[in-house]
Amino acid sequence: MASRAVVARLRPILSKAAVHIACCSLLVLHGPLLSHAAPASPAIDTVEQLVEEALASNQQIISAKAKAQQYNTRIPLVDNLSDPFLAFYYLDFPIANISGGFTQTENQEKAKPALKVNTESVRGSILTGRDMVENQALWFDYLSEETTLQVVSSVKENFFRLYFLDKIIASNEQNLVFLDSVIEAIGARYSVGKESQSDVLRVQAERYQLQAELIRLQQRRLTIKNSLNYLTARPLGKPVSPAVKPELTHENLPKQQSTAIELSSTLYQNKPLIKGYQALGGRFKAMRGMVQMYFNREVQDEAMYEADSGYRSIKAKGTDYYNETIAELQTTVADIESNRELANLYGRVIVPQTHQAFEANLADFRVNQESYQTVLKTLLDLNKQQTLYYQALSDYMTGMAKLELLSGVNLNER
Repeated sequence: MASRAVVARLRPILSKAAVHIACCSLLVLHGPLLSHAAPASPAIDTVEQLVEEALASNQQIISAKAKAQQYNTRIPLVDNLSDPFLAFYYLDFPIANISGGFTQTENQEKAKPALKVNTESVRGSILTGRDMVENQALWFDYLSEETTLQVVSSVKENFFRLYFLDKIIASNEQNLVFLDSVIEAIGARYSVGKESQSDVLRVQAERYQLQAELIRLQQRRLTIKNSLNYLTARPLGKPVSPAVKPELTHENLPKQQSTAIELSSTLYQNKPLIKGYQALGGRFKAMRGMVQMYFNREVQDEAMYEADSGYRSIKAKGTDYYNETIAELQTTVADIESNRELANLYGRVIVPQTHQAFEANLADFRVNQESYQTVLKTLLDLNKQQTLYYQALSDYMTGMAKLELLSGVNLNER
């Protein structure tokens, strides 16, 4: 009676024996020797398409561009101001007391020869204000470019995470089907007294663990999909089916041609935020000259000290950001090289050999020359190695996307 009860519990999990035999035959094909298709979807999404959508609709990019435009529109407005005090005020000049709040004419009367001012024309002082606004506008232009780089990099990173996660999910699903066929064979042996009930329960427990891992992978997929939809301003519930043609394997990964030293040497030309720090430093240098031109002598020292302090602060921040970028860039380049080696090792050696061992054990198991424990062990090992293979590919491609952000250079070209 106990035997019949166990077999009855197994039947809902299993299909006909012929179907499982066919599944076993198909399993021989899986591994890096054959690329797995992503879950079926009525439409596919390429990385180029998603980047284009993000550039057009991402709210961070739109906000950053609007901020830059806001400051750029101040440039012609400063030209129309008729009072140098208003020009300073409009700039939000970071000095609490601007010549005691007096206009240029009043300051001349109070300070007489001691005051250094532009006595040639009021227009000259307003043009100096224009220089200040232009530096502000340049900073926010660079900040807008940096925001765009960050969003594009995030889109690419999430795209390739999702792309290879779909490969892992497909591999796990196939291994679940394969494990079901093993369970059926063990159930048949148990019914004739060749396997114990504990053997059946053990294999079932392994199946449930594999199923639990599949659920976790699907939860992770949902999180990444939602991130992509957020970055591209799509509805969060919209399906995303990433596709790359030809499909990425260890054999056709895009190559990273530049060294860390080469990329580091071009940061001042290619990295927007580093150029922005330079522009902001120039703004504080300009402030020092304006202090000498427009401030009473008694406040010049304090105002110039503040301008110099501001310049030193911005220079230190810019230098720190540059050093941080260099460190991350060198680490990322090293990680990319390591992940490429790992992908080649798994794709060329580890996964094929693990697959061959599993196939041999399965053949022996079918003719009662190998135990189910060996088959189960090699199946679970194959599942693990396939996951590590796709993870190495994923880490390589996401590293390339991160390197584009750090260097400011488009490297993801195959």
